[in-house]
Amino acid sequence: MDMLVRSSSVTADAQRELAKWQADRAYWAETLPVMEMLSEFLTLTPMLHQQIATASTDGRHLYFCPRYSATLSDESRRFLHAHLIWHCVAGHLTAPLVAGQHRWHLACDHEVNALLLALGVPLTLNALLFPVCVGRSAIDVYRWLEGHPDTSLEVAADIHPAALWWHLPDAVPDQRMTARWRHRAHLIAREPDALPERVAKFCEAR
Repeated sequence: MDMLVRSSSVTADAQRELAKWQADRAYWAETLPVMEMLSEFLTLTPMLHQQIATASTDGRHLYFCPRYSATLSDESRRFLHAHLIWHCVAGHLTAPLVAGQHRWHLACDHEVNALLLALGVPLTLNALLFPVCVGRSAIDVYRWLEGHPDTSLEVAADIHPAALWWHLPDAVPDQRMTARWRHRAHLIAREPDALPERVAKFCEAR
């Protein structure tokens, strides 16, 4: 009986957190419609067995840990939600063969957060952003970070999509999904007034 009660409680917690992520879409529908539209391409998926400590995406699902989600403010959760969406838009579902995977993650996080800044999505206080690199590509930022004295001091809030397979073996990087998101990026770039000019140009170049 105790196990059943505990399981029911966990499920209830997950549903409660799921409702918050779903509410982000309603919020964006009123404030930033392009974000609501892009979010709808992802199935919001609470992870009940703690394979994921924070959140990630494979381009089909947005996975999140309910316990972690419960610690986030509405603004922090919306930022993370938007951040994961733009990993998809930016083509980060796969990764090049780089020597430093953590450094690549930092570079991708910077690229996404610079785009969110341009979109008007509020960044959290601990959001990764290197001001001197705003406007530079992830690979340029990766090279710039080679001069960082200690990249281990920089912490990412999510699991990089290309590293998700380490936590979820079935979540193998899929080039077809990358192509699908590239197509979506091109489509939203053509929508009048959907995006700021810099973000639209980024999407066009995908």
